[in-house]
Amino acid sequence: MSNEFPPPKQYDTFAQSYESIECLPISRIESALIDSALGDCTGLSILDLGGGSGMHARRAVAQANAASVDVVDISKEMLRVGQSTTSPNSDRIRWLEADVSKPLSPTLGLKEGGYDVVMANWVFDHATSEEALTGMWANIVQSLKPGGKFLGVRVLFPESEYITKGKYGVTFTKREEIAGGWKYEIGCLTDPPFSFWSTSMRSTLDLDHEIPKRLGLDQFEVVDYQETELVKSDPGFWEELVRDPSLAVVVARKPEA
Repeated sequence: MSNEFPPPKQYDTFAQSYESIECLPISRIESALIDSALGDCTGLSILDLGGGSGMHARRAVAQANAASVDVVDISKEMLRVGQSTTSPNSDRIRWLEADVSKPLSPTLGLKEGGYDVVMANWVFDHATSEEALTGMWANIVQSLKPGGKFLGVRVLFPESEYITKGKYGVTFTKREEIAGGWKYEIGCLTDPPFSFWSTSMRSTLDLDHEIPKRLGLDQFEVVDYQETELVKSDPGFWEELVRDPSLAVVVARKPEA
């Protein structure tokens, strides 16, 4: 195993099983929040940083009607699984391997002039330092067109018992403080279950946006759970999560030039 923590390519070991999380309640609410944040993407280009096997990239083309999505991920195996998954409009998706905490090479082949939308879902929860976190935000800002939209999911640390009992399909355990943040294990209660390590800087967990604001983003908003049809359809089931969220979807804009 790599001496780095968390192991940078740990997703390779369970890439084939990863999309089984789509059946979990937490994944369903995540998708509902992202769908709300994306809106209608007809004719738009999207960069999906840390997009893994393309779960949200496929939704962006199939449901939001994005013109194209470039998925960038550190895990070769996750990208391979994504490429092998047959879905409508899969020709609109490209698969690119890179570490999104470091400057993205011009040879990667990203869209010249930038993207209309940049997604970074769960990416910040793999930053092991403020430097790595800043690198992620820098890639987001640099890849956006002026006026473009950022959206991304990140972990929050709920205090409610639902997260230890796994009511919504995931657990957070083995939490330990590290320099600038925390490391912890996320358990996915699929069949069979699997787990992986994450690290989050305090600024990510606190929804502190000083870094991206300094780099050039503004108009930050957190997508409201209660505005999704999923929560409206069964408010009692989602009540604990709404009251004490374990994740947030944040939206921001890059100002017009």
